Amino acid sequence: MRSKLDELDGKIATAEARLTVAKTALLQFNQEIAVNRRTLRIVKARARERALLVYQHGAGANNSIVTLGSVEDLNSATRYVSAALDIDDSDLSSLTSLQHSLADARDQRALDVDHVKSTQADLAGQQEQLVVLQRQEQALLDQWGAVPVMGNAWLTAGQIAGWFKSTGAQAQLVAGTTIDDIARLYVIEGNAEHVRGDLAFAQAMVETGSFQVDAGNNYSGIGVCDSCTGGYVFPTPLDGIRAQIQLLRNYADPDSRARLLANVASPTLYGSDPVKAAALYDTFFLKGKAPLWNQMGNGNWATDPIYAQQVIEVFAQMVVYAAAHPAS
Repeated sequence: MRSKLDELDGKIATAEARLTVAKTALLQFNQEIAVNRRTLRIVKARARERALLVYQHGAGANNSIVTLGSVEDLNSATRYVSAALDIDDSDLSSLTSLQHSLADARDQRALDVDHVKSTQADLAGQQEQLVVLQRQEQALLDQWGAVPVMGNAWLTAGQIAGWFKSTGAQAQLVAGTTIDDIARLYVIEGNAEHVRGDLAFAQAMVETGSFQVDAGNNYSGIGVCDSCTGGYVFPTPLDGIRAQIQLLRNYADPDSRARLLANVASPTLYGSDPVKAAALYDTFFLKGKAPLWNQMGNGNWATDPIYAQQVIEVFAQMVVYAAAHPAS
């Protein structure tokens, strides 16, 4: 939420700069139009004066011949007047064309100003909504204090999938699998082991960067370490999620035993031999060391000291969404 607010702040600053530029350009065009309009008035007045001169010359042409003394003189005077009028006509045409161009440009700048103002209003509205959501999220974090790993999901599969879609992220999943399927599996598998499947989904969001990494149906980074690459590859999304849920139970429940699991211990993690698999599960060296999500990280599941905070904050966003979208 904080990163989204920071991004919005940047967009608002950009919009304010664009608005300043657009307003300055609009003012400049208005000033140029005013100057051009004054010039047009001068040229038009001069053209009227020339036209009057031609009219007067034409009306008294016979007298003018006597006055000028010869036909050549009269022709010279006529050419002079015509040339003067041509110059005025050219100026008038040029200035009129410029006036139209300036008016079109001014109208476009006015549209730009309106568009940027509209964008600013939209961004301000988004910012206000995010601030409200951030306050709700922080209130939940303050209220929860300790967040247990064990327990049934608070959110439905529909709410989990709906929240994910609201983020705009595009999940990279195996063919034929949707985010709705993934959300459903987390709730079913989590409830089967009495592990918070909705929080496990939030953990997967952190581990996969919003499911941007397929990683062989391994949505929780099992087997991935700071000094190595890869990790476990699971045959199906169900296998990957089931292994994550079972491992979370081992971290959280000091009494967890393979025989108490709702399903056979993950063959990918513990091997296909049931006896050896049970022994590996039962002797997990961190068994019961992290009953709270707040204790994850710093060596429990991940080395990142803010790992737990990241997972809980993602879950808080999910809860805020779910509050506005009650389960049917």
